[in-house]
Formats: sequence, structure tokens, C-alpha cells
Amino acid sequence: MLYNLIPLIAPAALLSVAVFALKRQGMRPDLVPKLTEAAALIALATAIASAVLLLVQGAGSGPLLGIAGVGIATRLDVVSATMLVLVAFVGWVVVRYSASYLDGDARQGAFLGWMATTLAVVLLLVQAGNLVHLVAAWIATSLCLHRLILFTATVSKPPVRRAKSSSSRGLAMPLSSWRRFCLPSAMEPSTSRRS
Repeated sequence: MLYNLIPLIAPAALLSVAVFALKRQGMRPDLVPKLTEAAALIALATAIASAVLLLVQGAGSGPLLGIAGVGIATRLDVVSATMLVLVAFVGWVVVRYSASYLDGDARQGAFLGWMATTLAVVLLLVQAGNLVHLVAAWIATSLCLHRLILFTATVSKPPVRRAKSSSSRGLAMPLSSWRRFCLPSAMEPSTSRRS
């Protein structure tokens, strides 16, 4: 039943790259975008291999990696294999997009590190084989998603200027401006009189 431990390769690869990325924060960190994408591709390949393994071997649970019934145990079945492939694929797409989108950002390495950590703990959550593993992965997923959601909130930005309120005039746009905006020039009412 050691084949049920194969899905653990995916979070292990992502967590190792996350440690590397979080140590090399900053603008355009060396190798971090490429290594993060490579780890996401390894996770995707591992998820696909797990799905193929499920077809060949059938569903099953891996041995408990821990002490006194507390630790990591994987469960490989149709639902977990489907979710592994789905999460790994979407994760790879997001890592690939964010690596190019954040190119030149002052905190690109930190974001990719937190993204890899989040993918790793979500993959652990999907393949949880016992309640302790499920709860620990659920909490870790919540904490990592919190870091990603608030990622840009920690960067100081200039204050946003609000538009002046037009509530004192009653309408946001006078009727004549609305006509010019909405009606083509051919449909505007004519101002000349016919004789």
C-alpha cells in the first residue's frame, strides 16, 4: 500500500519551493518563478499519476505517518484523485499567470512562496485520510488563503481620490449631456425650423 504515498510528492515539491521562494523575496528573485512553476507541474504530474494508479490499483488508504494515531494519512479514491488533478491544474495555471503578471513587483518572491504553500496545503486537504490530517490541513489552508487575500493590503498605496458627489444637483448627468452621450448625432433632435 505504499503506492498511496505517491500523492504526497506533490505537496512536498511545492513546500520545498515555497521555503526557497520565501527566503528570496523581492523584485525578480533568481529562479523562483521557474522553480515554482516546475513544482506546480510536478504536482500536476503526480496528481495525474495518482489518478492512473487509482485506475490500476483501486481505492485505498496509505499508512499513517505519525505517532499514536496522530499524523498524516492519505486516502486515494475517485473523489480525491479528481480533486487532486483539478487543484493541481488550476494551481499550475495560477502560478504561471502570477509569475508573469507580478514580474517586476517588489514582492514577487513572497507571493509565489505563499502561493506554493497554499497549493501544498490544499493538496494535503484533498487527500486527507484521517480527521486530524483533515482538520490540520483545513486550518493551514485558511491561514494561507488569508495571507494571499491580504497580500496587496500590506503594501502602502497612495490614497484613492473619490469623485465629487453630484447629489446636490439631483442627477449625476444633466439630461442634455445624457442625450449627447447616448444618442448618435443623426438622432439628436434638430434645432432648426422648417419653413
